[in-house]
Amino acid sequence: MCLNDNVKTNLKKTWKYIKSAKMNLVGYGAVSILEAIISAILPLLSAKVILNITNEVINQLVISALVVFFIEIILYIMYYFKSFFYRRIYQKTLINIQKSLAKEILNLEIAEIDKNSSGLFIDRLNKDTQDIAGLFMEYTYWISYIITNVGVLFTVFVLNKYLFVYALISSIVVFIINRKRIAKQYEVQKELKVLQESKTGLTSELVRGIRDIKVLNANNTILKQINEKIEETTKKEVKIINIRNFYNYIENNTRAISDLGFIIIGCFLYNKTLLTIPTFVIIYNYQSKIKNLLTGMVQLSEYNKKFSVSANRVFEIIDNVKFKKEKFGNVEIKKLDGNIIFENVSFGYDKTKIINDMSFEIKPNERIAFVGKSGTGKTTIFNLITRLYKSNKGKILLDGNNINDLTCSTIRDNMSIITQNPYIFNFSIKENLLMAKENATMKEIREACKMACIDDYIMSLPDKYNTMVGENGVILSGGQKQRIAIARALLMKTEIILFDEATSALDNETQSKIQEAINNLKGEYTILIVAHRLSTIIDSDRIFVVEDGKIVDSGSHRELLKKSEIYKNLYNKDLTK
Repeated sequence: MCLNDNVKTNLKKTWKYIKSAKMNLVGYGAVSILEAIISAILPLLSAKVILNITNEVINQLVISALVVFFIEIILYIMYYFKSFFYRRIYQKTLINIQKSLAKEILNLEIAEIDKNSSGLFIDRLNKDTQDIAGLFMEYTYWISYIITNVGVLFTVFVLNKYLFVYALISSIVVFIINRKRIAKQYEVQKELKVLQESKTGLTSELVRGIRDIKVLNANNTILKQINEKIEETTKKEVKIINIRNFYNYIENNTRAISDLGFIIIGCFLYNKTLLTIPTFVIIYNYQSKIKNLLTGMVQLSEYNKKFSVSANRVFEIIDNVKFKKEKFGNVEIKKLDGNIIFENVSFGYDKTKIINDMSFEIKPNERIAFVGKSGTGKTTIFNLITRLYKSNKGKILLDGNNINDLTCSTIRDNMSIITQNPYIFNFSIKENLLMAKENATMKEIREACKMACIDDYIMSLPDKYNTMVGENGVILSGGQKQRIAIARALLMKTEIILFDEATSALDNETQSKIQEAINNLKGEYTILIVAHRLSTIIDSDRIFVVEDGKIVDSGSHRELLKKSEIYKNLYNKDLTK
């Protein structure tokens, strides 16, 4: 069977994930070779048994039958070990490729995650990697299967060349029918994969957003969308089944006609004394194996197609073919001082400009606040500083270094961010905190939680820090999630700390405690704060007023009340809340 360049390339790429199971591969190969040799001999011995029966040679019959029996026992043992090696190779391949894909998904640009359904990545990480690991092993299985039936082909050829040619032609016809089926299925299979991604993404949204769906009484709306995806996906699945059934119908009829023709030709050859009855019985019993030999080639061709679909989808992420990866520089700085400069920076999501020729400087250990109406670009500034997004124009400098020249660890190990809606993982509280610092002691964890005013609540829980919080911290209130996120950031002890509406979900009493904790950090860390509650940032060293993607004014609270009409309006509005 000829492999196209795409399949060859994908097989080479997959081999990288399989070769770690070298000993299992050697074992699998050794057993397969031995199995092929024995399977080539077995048909001849089985034919001898049948000849002994028809010729009434009883003594030789018993010996031949015993030999066949012991060989079959050996083959069953080989099947067991072959299956054992297969499972080990599959397991290691799957683990290796899923680890690699998970790593590359984490390296994707946030923009790629934003514009694609989560189902796209979930399906590729789960289903497609399983297909690759399983399908690669199917290659070895069917190659071995073909080799083991070569002995049958040889036996039939030796016994009668006429029936051999007929059986071979019949098998080729069946092979062609199956190739047609595979070609038809392949195109539908590609469309099905895309629909399955969309369906997975939507069902994921259903589970994650179930509370909002219930509150909005949007059950019918979401169900309508899900039902449409289910129907579209099912239609494609049924189409594949219909294609398979149609061609199976043609194949079965072809096989039936072939069997009838085999008997007619056998009778003709017998009348012409070109065939004996015992030989005819042997070849008739084994003619199906010739068809199965070519069926193995058909299966290889089918797995070829399936492997191509799954491998292309996985490797276009791993190899950076379709999805952009984050790119960092190679300048490594262990500890930043906290100097941040924007020089004529512009940025937009797709065609929408958010930051427009923005310039400012923040000195080490300053406490800076950004204020402005919603949608003016305040959060985007933080996204650019943490390098979640790359600016379209201008320069961002950290301690005088262009942010694009710095390594990922230089940027993200030196800054922590607390967002308005932090994601709390479906782990225990302790495990959530250890994500910030995996070797943190309980003393460090509790100190950070005390600063974030969450330790007392955690210690009141039955399992305390070992309490499981559910998906996105479902058992926690909005304020509790934010305080855990604050504790997580404080545990990192980074030089730069970004608070993006980090106290928005807190009550006044807790907010004042967090404010006190933030004040305790003043002078030791570079602190940047985005806040709608202006009362929480009046003690900042400087306040930047953001409007239409630009810094339109800056100064202390008192200075801005005197000179900035925008700031004055925002502050007065805040006081009336």
